[in-house]
Amino acid sequence: MPSETATVGVVLAAGASSRMGKAKQLLELNGQPLVERVSRLALEAGFGAVVVVTGARRVAVERALPDFVHTVYNPDWASGMGSSVHAGLSAAISLFPELQYSGFLLTDQPYLTSGLLRDMLSQLQQSSAPGVAACYNGGLGVPAVFRATLFSDLLALNGQKGAKSVLHKYHDTLLSVPFPEGALDLDLPEDWERFIRQE
Repeated sequence: MPSETATVGVVLAAGASSRMGKAKQLLELNGQPLVERVSRLALEAGFGAVVVVTGARRVAVERALPDFVHTVYNPDWASGMGSSVHAGLSAAISLFPELQYSGFLLTDQPYLTSGLLRDMLSQLQQSSAPGVAACYNGGLGVPAVFRATLFSDLLALNGQKGAKSVLHKYHDTLLSVPFPEGALDLDLPEDWERFIRQE
C-alpha cells in the first residue's frame, strides 16, 4: 500500500497576473482566495500533501495559504510556467522521496472540483497509463496527474514550456477526463466579472 504522501498536488501560483492587473491567485470566491481554494480541493481529492509554487507577490500569496500547505519559491517565475513545474516537482520529491504521483493545478480554474481531481487520481492509480489530464478546448490540459515515470520529462522543463509539452508528447498513452469548464481562463478583469455574474 503506497504511503499517504505518495501523491502530492502541486499548485502553480507564481505568475504576476499582469493582464488581470492584480493577483488572480488572491481573487476571492465565496470569501476564499483562489490559491487557498485549490489547495483545499487537492487535499479533499485525496492528495497526501500540497505544494504551492510562489513567485510574484510571494508574501501575499503565502499569507493566504492554510497551514497544511508546503511552499516553494521559484526565483525564475518570470521565465514561464516550465520553471514553476520544475520547482514544484523538485520540492515535492525532496519533501517526499516516496512520491509516486504528482498532480499539477492552476488557481484560475474556478469550476474545478475535488470530485474531478479525485476521479483523475483514482483512474490513474487503477491503470498502467503514465498520466491523466483534463480534456477541454479539443485537447488535453491541466489539471493533470503524472506517474513517477514521467517525472524526468517534467523536471526537464524550463521557461515558457509548461506541462502542456509533456501532455503533447505522451498524448496517445494518457488517460483523459472531460472538463469542458476548464476552458474558462481568468486572464482579464472582464473574465472574472463575467464569471462572478454567472455564479
